[in-house]
Amino acid sequence: MASSSLLRSLALAVACTGLVACTPKVHRVAVDPSRLVVPMEARLACEHQLHEVVDARPTSERAGGLGVHMFVFDDVPGAVRRQFEQAGMAAQVGRVVDVRVLQFYLSQNTITKVPVAVYEVRVDGGAPFRVRSQLASMNNWGSENEAYGAYASALADATEQVVARLNAGCTKAG
Repeated sequence: MASSSLLRSLALAVACTGLVACTPKVHRVAVDPSRLVVPMEARLACEHQLHEVVDARPTSERAGGLGVHMFVFDDVPGAVRRQFEQAGMAAQVGRVVDVRVLQFYLSQNTITKVPVAVYEVRVDGGAPFRVRSQLASMNNWGSENEAYGAYASALADATEQVVARLNAGCTKAG
C-alpha cells in the first residue's frame, strides 16, 4: 500500500514537472516609442494647443501582449502627445485640449489581435467626449513587429477620431 502511494506521488511529480517545462517563457518588452509613430492623413483645420496628457489607465505600466510578448510602456502620454503633434497641434496657440488616456492595451485570442485606445478629451474646459479605437486584425505570427503595428494603428486611429471632432468645432467657430 505504501509503495503504490509512493509510486502515485512520484508519477504525479513527474507529470507536473513535464507541464512546467512546457510552459512558454513570457518575454517582457520595454516599448520603443519611436516605433509607434505612423504617418497620419488627419490634420487640424484650426489652431489647438495640447495642454495636458494624463495616463489614467487602471494600471499604468503593462499594456497587454501578443504571443509570448508582454509589453511595458514607460511613457504612454509621450506617445499620445507625439501623435497629436504630428496632426498639427501647436504647443502654445489656439483652443486648449486636455487628454486623459483611459485604456491602452493589446489583447488577443488564437486568431485575432485587438489593440485598444480610449481617450477622454476636454476642449477649453468644456464637457468631455470619448473616442475609442478598437481595430481588430488577424494575429499572424504573434511577433513584436506585429504588436508594434497594432499599437501604432490604435494610437493613430484614436488621434484621427479626436482631430475629426476638433475640426468639426473649427467650422462652427468660423
